[in-house]
Amino acid sequence: IWPRHIRDQFFSGGACWRVGAPWALSPAMMSLPGRTILRVAVRAPRTPALQVQLGRAGFASVSPALQKKVDGFRRDIETHLPKDGKQVVFATAWLATDNVFVALMRDHFPSVLSGMHLVAIDTMHLFPDTLVCARQVQEKYAKQALWKMPQGVSTREEFEAKYGDCEEMDTADFDFVSKVEPFQRALQECSKDILITGRRMDQAAQRISLDVWEEGKRTLNPMASFSWGDIIAYADAHGVPVNRGHNFAYRCDAPIEATKRHLPDLPWKTVDLGKPFWQASEAELKGSPPAAVTYVFKSFGDTHTTVPVEPHESERAGRFVRQAKTECGIHTRTTSAGAPHGGALVDLMVKDPAAAQALVAATVKTIDLNERQACDVFCLVNGAFSPLAGFMDETAYDAVVSGMRLPEKQLFGLPVTLDLHSVEGLKAGDKLLLRWAGKDVAVLEASSIWRPNKVVEAKEVYGTSSLEHPTVHSLIAEQGQYYVGGRVHGISSPEFKYPVQTPTEVRGTLPEGRDVVAFQNRNPIHRAHFELLKCAQRDVKDSTLLVHPTCGPTQPGDIDGVVRIDTYEALRKETEQEYPMFRWAYLPYSMKMAGPREAIQHMIIRKNYGATHFIIGRDMAGTKSTVTGDDFYGAYDAQETGKKHSAELGVTVTHYENMVYVGEDGYVEESEAKKQGKKVVKLSGTEFRRRLRGGEEIPEWFA
Repeated sequence: IWPRHIRDQFFSGGACWRVGAPWALSPAMMSLPGRTILRVAVRAPRTPALQVQLGRAGFASVSPALQKKVDGFRRDIETHLPKDGKQVVFATAWLATDNVFVALMRDHFPSVLSGMHLVAIDTMHLFPDTLVCARQVQEKYAKQALWKMPQGVSTREEFEAKYGDCEEMDTADFDFVSKVEPFQRALQECSKDILITGRRMDQAAQRISLDVWEEGKRTLNPMASFSWGDIIAYADAHGVPVNRGHNFAYRCDAPIEATKRHLPDLPWKTVDLGKPFWQASEAELKGSPPAAVTYVFKSFGDTHTTVPVEPHESERAGRFVRQAKTECGIHTRTTSAGAPHGGALVDLMVKDPAAAQALVAATVKTIDLNERQACDVFCLVNGAFSPLAGFMDETAYDAVVSGMRLPEKQLFGLPVTLDLHSVEGLKAGDKLLLRWAGKDVAVLEASSIWRPNKVVEAKEVYGTSSLEHPTVHSLIAEQGQYYVGGRVHGISSPEFKYPVQTPTEVRGTLPEGRDVVAFQNRNPIHRAHFELLKCAQRDVKDSTLLVHPTCGPTQPGDIDGVVRIDTYEALRKETEQEYPMFRWAYLPYSMKMAGPREAIQHMIIRKNYGATHFIIGRDMAGTKSTVTGDDFYGAYDAQETGKKHSAELGVTVTHYENMVYVGEDGYVEESEAKKQGKKVVKLSGTEFRRRLRGGEEIPEWFA
């Protein structure tokens, strides 16, 4: 009745233990009530004491400490999951933790398990033993998984023909097509309400503060408090299937760099231990003579992103070792229409007055922000820049500048940095008090202080290092030459001369279950804009139209934000009875005029405000040379970039041509006007601003 590894370890070599009589369970013992536990303490020579609990079924049961965690698991499931399991999804990779979760559910919540969805992704790059383990788990616990594969392929060969070799693909692209996109399809098919993961706090530093329940994400992490030791103890005690790849030891004469352990023909000896490595003694692991280093697989992802580690290392130590990211994209990049970027809306405001006061008291320097910087602080502390939790550190900055992605591979269009002209006396760990308009608004915990290469930043982010680009000129010639990054703690949300709304406030005004089409503009609103808004709201059936212009600093020559907002407020009052499906809100954001990249930034911001669709017009966030007047970006570059990343962001791009005025017929699309040979009446933005400043009349058809 002993699990094999215990029997082999304690009852071998001619040794025999008896308890009063020959080792057996009598008929009387077998008739004991099912909850009865027999405690047997066993000590073998040179082996630490091991307490094993035996239940009637003949398997070793769990220790009191582990039982306490199982009890906590049961409370969490009862608290957060519906009894029928409907609209609940568990994302499984068939790892030991995942399989223990399924075993626990079958033992304690069979009805919930039966009603919920087990979702598995075959990336076409899994270990063969993973698929064997998957079959064993599905059969043992009578729970079939919903399997998804990369779009349009069913074999490794088809994957490579359509997407390319995994080693040659961009890691973010592989992550998305092989995992994130299939998983998003599965969630949609399951009408997911609650997502369950097998993440644990002991797996990596990034998970050390993992909450069991994440309300913003509607995510349950019921295994969070379990340790690796808990998982293997439970698996052994209850006969939970685990990956056979755990059975192998890789013995070496010298250490091999983790970044090279995926290579073929490595100088190690592969040994089948005949049992999971944790059931083997140190002598069995090292062999005879003892190997200098022994590696084992503690986790299994894709074959090219997973390597063996030393037995004492964390499972995650063998994952993504050749990449900057540490998490699977399923946890960091999975999204849905209307969900915040990264899964949850970030809120950095300190709610406890005493805690806020203590943070302010601990600061070593006060920084008076300009309006551009104050806009960034507003967007950070209120979640408009979710998933950012502060100004980017150097690592995040480099990743976004070079690849338009955060280190965990989430899309992010532009760097968000705090620039200073001097950092004399500052060091990592210092707290800085950020003030705006004479008021304390935030505390920055400086974790990274550096001097960036702004020429490289300009070239990568704006597509040019020419000072004829107005924002590049400001970046290089006017802004501070140092950057300070780190977590931001909101003390008081920045206030401006115009009314502004947070993502939470705007989301509270949006009807549930409806698509939300967002409109961004940095200019006063004209009749052509409003005609476009009517088209967009009509084209996206039963939608709400979020009119959401920026009102922070833009480029030299633009109309002031307060005046711009006045035009929107006037139009809102004129149209609110006829167009009750419109919502109006104003964003304190400093335009960068970065064309395609800024379109992505605006899509992310509006996603955080609740948008499912985003209007990208002609030449969005574009600008001209201050010398020649030539455009820096193509008329539809922003549209194309937005459409390219639309599926990943979960935001549908709605794009329209310019609406032009043709006299009696009013406004029509520019191509339609040309097709019908209509005469187009135009008034350029430059001419409009000249007339305003000169006090001249503005045509009624224009504004």
